Amino acid sequence: MPAITLENITDAVINHGDKGATNPRLHEIYASLVKHLHAFQREVNLTTEELDIGRQFLFKLATPNQDFPMGEIHLMSDCLGISELSILLEDSKNHDHGTTEMNVEGPLFIAGLPERANGATMGVIEAVDKPLFMKNRVTDQAGKPLANAIVDVWQPNGEGFYFVQRENLPEWNFYGRYHTDANGEIDFLTAVPGDYPVPTSGPTGTMLEQLGRHGYRAAHIHYIIRAQGHEDFTTM
Repeated sequence: MPAITLENITDAVINHGDKGATNPRLHEIYASLVKHLHAFQREVNLTTEELDIGRQFLFKLATPNQDFPMGEIHLMSDCLGISELSILLEDSKNHDHGTTEMNVEGPLFIAGLPERANGATMGVIEAVDKPLFMKNRVTDQAGKPLANAIVDVWQPNGEGFYFVQRENLPEWNFYGRYHTDANGEIDFLTAVPGDYPVPTSGPTGTMLEQLGRHGYRAAHIHYIIRAQGHEDFTTM
């Protein structure tokens, strides 16, 4: 094996294997990732000390904390625009067809949402909250109502906290699964969701502070819609 040099290291890493015979798509992604990572290192002349800081940062991203019990990997991909870019690429085929735009799922979706009846209150509405009645209609691209579609809905409370972020909040607070009626409709009572910043206690918040970026998001309610014969759809 020839000695590894600045000139051949990228190709050596990419070609150390069967060059995609086992998994062509994985090799395509892997090869491009290595090329761009190595180009990034060269461009900024990344030092060993800075690389170690990066490793520690990634370790902290994967470590659960109070605000993100599953860690902050998902959150970081959102803040870097990677999640949104994937959505934009995937959604480009639907542009100019009058369809609702897709949005990112966000880091606080939890599978297995509790079933709720149409019209049911989705969480504990406190005295300080502003009640909000939501009525949604799910249709296909041609405008035909989709009956019995599964609609997962989740949001923060009026203070901007999801139930997994605070021990005092009831389990599944403002999380629910609904099924559309014959007209493709669901309705539920909830509270106006609070806007909130990315918590600064974790590594993502630290990065945003160091970059002079604010972490606030506009108030929003998340949806994942599933209907037979259609691709799953995420929006907010």
